[in-house]
Amino acid sequence: MRIFDSVGEAIRNIRSGSSRAGIIALILVLTSTALLAVDAATIGALQERAGQVRSQAGAIRVLVADHAIDPTACASLAELKSIADAGPIWPLDSLQLLALPLVEVPVFELSTGAARMLDFPRIRPGGTYIPESLAERWHAREGSRLETSDGVMVVDGVYRYSEDDGRDPRLANAIVVIGEDSERASECWFSVWPPSNVADQYAYGTITSSGPEGSAPQIAPLNPAVGQRFDFTREYTTRATALAAAGVVVLFGVLAFSFTARRRMEVAGNLHAGARRRHVLAGIAIETVIWAVATAIATFVLARLTARFLLREALAGYETSLAMTLVIATGAAVIGAVIPVILTREDRLFVLFKSRA
Repeated sequence: MRIFDSVGEAIRNIRSGSSRAGIIALILVLTSTALLAVDAATIGALQERAGQVRSQAGAIRVLVADHAIDPTACASLAELKSIADAGPIWPLDSLQLLALPLVEVPVFELSTGAARMLDFPRIRPGGTYIPESLAERWHAREGSRLETSDGVMVVDGVYRYSEDDGRDPRLANAIVVIGEDSERASECWFSVWPPSNVADQYAYGTITSSGPEGSAPQIAPLNPAVGQRFDFTREYTTRATALAAAGVVVLFGVLAFSFTARRRMEVAGNLHAGARRRHVLAGIAIETVIWAVATAIATFVLARLTARFLLREALAGYETSLAMTLVIATGAAVIGAVIPVILTREDRLFVLFKSRA
């Protein structure tokens, strides 16, 4: 039997419905897409939590060492693979608004790296920024001019910084100036995602030996309420739905095996009629390849569309991983389908006929 004859026979079996290809494909597309959708929903929930942690400065860690931190070394931490961004901050002399002479407002100088970590709007070196709380209290906005004890201050931007989510509240009621200073700093901020202390050893390297003696340097999360509680890498790798891809592969193989096993009498009859086993195997394998490939393509399209709705942000390599899973599942279907053909013997034809297996 030539390969074209086997292909023609396989197509006829599919069109006639004797292979049950339509039912198998429908079951597999629905169940596989459901499994993959549950996994995508789980990942989406983790991404949602991760987004909340990042928006609450949960990724930022702070090294505190009294006037002993080299600002250049601190900013250079951002060049490390494990650190997303870094920068020192310096406390400055407080200011008084002429309209509120009895109120002293703290002032901090932030490096551009620290400003980026806090998502400052339109970061401009030398610019002056105020938090939303002060902007609302003073009825100020970007471009406003405020009379202070040191002269007129122009607001270059308003930043968002909550004091109610557990983070260090100092910047929630302070004026911030963006700049780079050569003076030794007392704090070095650096961002590590996912949150961990693996980069702390590098941060300690920014401390100079010429700093004044005092309390020992310490590193802590800027927001201890969220910066220490979650291990997103572990939660992602150990999620229960991580087995969804393996489940799809098993489902393809098991369903192909079970439906082909129901055709043992047909296989035995073909062998009894003189067909060679390799030709029967070729026919079943080609049938399986046809419906399995079609099923894999449909599942890929539906799973990808579902993931777009369920994932907060696209996962790197998600489509490649999905495609590889379905390619393996197609192979599993072929293997599952040929096993009953290999195990079926011609002399079992009448036994199978009596049991209608």
